[in-house]
Amino acid sequence: MKAVGGIFATVMFSPIIVVYLIFLLAPIGFFLVMSVFRYSPMELYIPTVTMENFMRLLGEEHYRSIIFRTLKIAAMTTLFSLLLGYPLAYFLARTVSIWRGVLMFLVIAPLMTGVIVRTYGWIVLLGSEGTINVTLMWLGMVDRPIKILETEIAVLIALIHILMPYMVFPLFSSLASQDPDVEHAAATLGAGRLWIFFEVTLPLSRAGILMGSALVFTLTAGAVVTPALLGGTQVQMMGQAIYDLVLSTLNWPFASAIAFVLVFCQFSIIFLYFKGGRRHVG
Repeated sequence: MKAVGGIFATVMFSPIIVVYLIFLLAPIGFFLVMSVFRYSPMELYIPTVTMENFMRLLGEEHYRSIIFRTLKIAAMTTLFSLLLGYPLAYFLARTVSIWRGVLMFLVIAPLMTGVIVRTYGWIVLLGSEGTINVTLMWLGMVDRPIKILETEIAVLIALIHILMPYMVFPLFSSLASQDPDVEHAAATLGAGRLWIFFEVTLPLSRAGILMGSALVFTLTAGAVVTPALLGGTQVQMMGQAIYDLVLSTLNWPFASAIAFVLVFCQFSIIFLYFKGGRRHVG
C-alpha cells in the first residue's frame, strides 16, 4: 500500500515538478551560467568563465547603491505594509459588520487593475501639478509645488498601495483561524487588552506576518514598472537595471549577475520564512 501511495503521489506531483523545472529552475540555471560569461558587444557573450561581472557589480559605487536602495525600499515597503495592514486585517478578522464584504473588496480592488494604470494614477496625484500639490498650495501650506515624483517617497507610497493586499490576506487568514476562546480565557484570568494582544494574538499570527512579509519583500525587490515610472533614473532599482541591461545595452552577462544577486536575496527571505515557520511549529 505504501508503494502504491508513493507512486500515486509521484504521478500527482509530476506536472507541477515539470512546470517548476521548465519555468523556474531552468531560467535560474541559465542566467547563473550566463553571469560568469564574458560580455561581447558583437556576440552578446563569450563562453569564457570570468568573475568580472560580479566584481564590477560589487566594486562600482553606482551598482552598490542600486543594491542597497533596492533592499532598503523593499524593507521599508514591507514594514509599512505590515504596520498599516495588520490593523485592517485584525478588523476584518474580528468584525461581523455588514461592511466587512465591502472592505474586503476594497482590499482586493488594487489587484483588479493593471500595475501601469495604478502607477499612472499616482503620477496624477504626486506630480508637480497633481492633486496633492494643488491642494497644498490652495491651503497655503507651500508657496510652490514640492518635488515628490522621482523620489524614493513616491516609489515607496505606490508600492505600499499596490502590494498591501499581499500583506493583508495572509494576516487575515492567520487572525481568522485563531480560536477566540484563547483570548476570552486570557481576559477571564485578568489580562488587559494590550497584554492579550502582545502575548496571545500577535504571537499566534506570526505565520501570517512571516508569509506577508516574504511576499511583499520579494515582490518589491523585483519591481520594475512602478520604480521606473515614479522614480525614473533617480531611484533606480535592481529590476530596472536588469531591464535596461538586457534591452538597451544587450549586456546579458552583467544583467544575469544582477539577476542572480536579486534572486539570491529573494530566496534568502523565503528560506528565512520557512525556517521561522518550522521553529514556530516546533
